[in-house]
Amino acid sequence: MIMQKLCLLVGGSRGLGAALLKKYLNENFQVIEFSRSGEGEGHVAVDLGSREAAIGAIDEVFAEQKTRSWDEVHLILNAAVVDPLGPLSGSEPEAWWRHMDINFTLPISILGCLQRHFQGVECRKVAGFVSSGLAVSAMDGSSLYCATKAGVEHFIRSMALEQARLPFPIECANLNPGIMDTGMQADIRESSAAELSQVNMFRDFKAHNALVDPGIVANNVFAVLTQPFENGGRIDVSG
Repeated sequence: MIMQKLCLLVGGSRGLGAALLKKYLNENFQVIEFSRSGEGEGHVAVDLGSREAAIGAIDEVFAEQKTRSWDEVHLILNAAVVDPLGPLSGSEPEAWWRHMDINFTLPISILGCLQRHFQGVECRKVAGFVSSGLAVSAMDGSSLYCATKAGVEHFIRSMALEQARLPFPIECANLNPGIMDTGMQADIRESSAAELSQVNMFRDFKAHNALVDPGIVANNVFAVLTQPFENGGRIDVSG
């Protein structure tokens, strides 16, 4: 009998997200991908910068999918922004709020939607949050990014404790992807030293071919999430 497997991928239009989309499709998962600029049969157009509309659209899809018979369900939270960089005095509150909505409010809200709709579904359920080394190591110029990644990581750890008490638990993982060759890295390299004092370090990573191909990280993510792992743990999926 063919296994019915579903991947709910938030942020799959480019970089690691696009590599994850390809990997899961190749492994015979049905993939529903949420982003503004994605494409393909499983794409659902959402503007993650519009908090209420994005959560509403994602919640509606979750409600529909829970009625189907699944053997395994993966949620991967990959969407994130890095702007604004630099001290907050150099940007406007609207930019701060957008950053926090995309990097913090949406991941937690989507995890809540997963619980609401899939908690009672009797199958293996996995939630993977694509985090960053900056969740545990502070860097000047990235205060919002550090804070939001750390916040969601701690939510995941707490959620794992809650899930351990339930009959059909969701397995939760914080995924550290390392430093990849993505559009976000390109954006960081365009920063000024006033915004990010360590910008030359990121430029050196690119110059010395030290950035990992997202496809390698996607393979690692799949390998980790399809096998037993420590619920609530922080897992290195870098190349």
